[in-house]
Amino acid sequence: MVFALVVLAHQATAQNADDYRGGWRTDSGAAHTYEFSIRGTTVRGIYCTYCADATTLAFVDGTFGQDGITFEVTHVNADGSTAYKDKAIAKFNAGRLVVTGTSGARGGTFERVLIKDPRGPDPIPAMVSVLPKDRPPVPGNPQRRNPDGADGLPYILPGPWKTKLTEKDVVGVWLGFGVGAPKQFFIIKKVGDKLRGMVCGTCDNPYTMAALDDFTIEGDTLTFNILHEDWADGEIPTFYKHVTAHVGWNEMRCTTAADHQPPPPPPPPGRVPGFSLQGPVPIEATRGNVWSEWPPKNTSSPR
Repeated sequence: MVFALVVLAHQATAQNADDYRGGWRTDSGAAHTYEFSIRGTTVRGIYCTYCADATTLAFVDGTFGQDGITFEVTHVNADGSTAYKDKAIAKFNAGRLVVTGTSGARGGTFERVLIKDPRGPDPIPAMVSVLPKDRPPVPGNPQRRNPDGADGLPYILPGPWKTKLTEKDVVGVWLGFGVGAPKQFFIIKKVGDKLRGMVCGTCDNPYTMAALDDFTIEGDTLTFNILHEDWADGEIPTFYKHVTAHVGWNEMRCTTAADHQPPPPPPPPGRVPGFSLQGPVPIEATRGNVWSEWPPKNTSSPR
């Protein structure tokens, strides 16, 4: 009986992956943002400061356990080589996330207290589910048409698709889904012998960002996953959204399919479904995309 009570007490205090997964940011002082994707004990994701500045994007790899997340943050050079690594531990406590660690750039230790963004995700045409579970879903707004042609309007190919894509064709920043602060940045960087990245928009709100991973290039086709963790269109906030893309001129045309949803029906003849991104903008060209205050104000779409 004593053993059973100890086991039950341990389970009652056990960490839940849903407490950790998704995006977190500081609420004052220096800007720091983490996005954790958790599957079993495996953790991956992204770290950035002012996330619209793609030079600050770095990559998280770690392990989830009873004591939180133990992880490294790999900061990379332009050629994908490792510039330095931070080592850290994240622990959830009373709705906040405390990250402590050592900096590979400056040496010394740091402690950062992070929050879930109180604004939640921006509204889109579909309902958006949210973690933590005590937050209500964001109702869909069918009047919000995407200004990039992803709303059923006819699509006209800008030019022939590139028949043999290379990493140089896709590395950089791709822009879409609007203008101004709410537009989305798809950032793709070289990390060792792989490609990794993130999507954000607005890039000050962790509820409007996700890590990108599992990149492959085969012939004229680029595929990768959007790692939805604590927000997503539909009734499930945590899943992988599979992206298939082709590049023509300075446009990336993408279609998506989610883990838990049936594949979309074949399109009518002559129609190319999906959404478009423009780019790639060089990573260095985004340097200096920062806000004068943290957290910034009045950057989200009207609700």
